[in-house]
Amino acid sequence: MNHVKYLLAKLLLAACLLGGAGQAGAAPQYTITIDTATLGSGPAYLGLYFLGLADAAPATATVSNLAGAFSGKPQLTGAVTGMPPGPLVFGNAGAGGELVMTISLGGVLSFDVGFTLGAGDVGTTFGWSLFDETGYLGADGDLGTVSLQPGAAPGAVFTVNNASGLSHVSAVPEPSAALLMIAGMLGLMAHARRRR
Repeated sequence: MNHVKYLLAKLLLAACLLGGAGQAGAAPQYTITIDTATLGSGPAYLGLYFLGLADAAPATATVSNLAGAFSGKPQLTGAVTGMPPGPLVFGNAGAGGELVMTISLGGVLSFDVGFTLGAGDVGTTFGWSLFDETGYLGADGDLGTVSLQPGAAPGAVFTVNNASGLSHVSAVPEPSAALLMIAGMLGLMAHARRRR
């Protein structure tokens, strides 16, 4: 009987290790929050784009949970499908995809973005910006970008550049990471109980 318990404990540990290895290779997901309170009030535009260089590795960006003071119908250009609040799927084939939405300044905008990245050596960039009829707001160009570099060293494939204090980028933990942690805790508790 002890042999069966020992074997089951080893199998549980192996499953946890395999789950952790899968997490290490998973593409991250981010929550982007943009605070427009310091920009005054009135209408402006939120721009999101996903653009690959020539011969870029195939990739997608999935935007979901768009929240904020949006108005009107968004303008979608190129390789982008879906409608707000999402999911919207941007592709990097051809000229990539772009979304422009009318917003009201003075509040907080937010959205989640996750990525898939295929094999290849050439990168793709996802970016977000605010602008009005006269130019960019909050930064001289993009408020921030996420660069996907498939040829980069492990751990450096996704590079976040937050160019402005207006936007905040935070990584979203995968649901399976929480399940992995719970499984590990249960394993530790069972091991401690067995030792007693």
